[in-house]
Amino acid sequence: MAKLVLSFQGRVLEDFPLSKERVSVGRAPDNDICIENLAVSGRHAVIETLLKDSFLIDLGSTNGTFVNGAAVTRHPLRNGDYITIGKHSLTYHSETYSSAEADVEKTIAMRPTMKRAEPAPIPMIGKLTVQNGGSAGREMILSKPLTKLGKAGFQVAAISRRQQDYYLEHIEGKDGRTPKLNGVEIGLQPRQLNTGDVLEIAGTQLKFVLASAEV
Repeated sequence: MAKLVLSFQGRVLEDFPLSKERVSVGRAPDNDICIENLAVSGRHAVIETLLKDSFLIDLGSTNGTFVNGAAVTRHPLRNGDYITIGKHSLTYHSETYSSAEADVEKTIAMRPTMKRAEPAPIPMIGKLTVQNGGSAGREMILSKPLTKLGKAGFQVAAISRRQQDYYLEHIEGKDGRTPKLNGVEIGLQPRQLNTGDVLEIAGTQLKFVLASAEV
């Protein structure tokens, strides 16, 4: 059964199995997934499940619903999708995805001489290089699911890894300031990182690159 995992600032709060055709999300206490935060509308969004497919639908919420950093009104969910509602996040886990992979593994085990039609994709990993200050030139490999950066009490951000994609997310900042991406503050929504992007967190500039993990 597919499920949603609710988290706040990188801390997992609760799992919600999608056991009904319609699962509601919002601040009102009678929602299936109740998120008590003023940034969340009373009736914020719903997840509709038909057979093995689930769809996220925004209900005209005040602050919007985001999937992998992009605003959506209706979105077919895929395994690993990262949903942002207010300051909370929901990660979608599809049972059909893991079942499909298990079927592939069984087929390979039964037919060891069978060749793949296409070569396996080269695994990629994110890296940061410090651009300024006394640590200029220092490299950091982003191999963990979540890496926190910055200075507590001044500015803290997180870079989350979802399969081979990376997202920059604000956690806390003095006077409401958020990290910068290519010179522009990112605000409260996660932003996907691309090779060559320059981040600024707590005064430290870092260059992001996505490179082969085999190098």
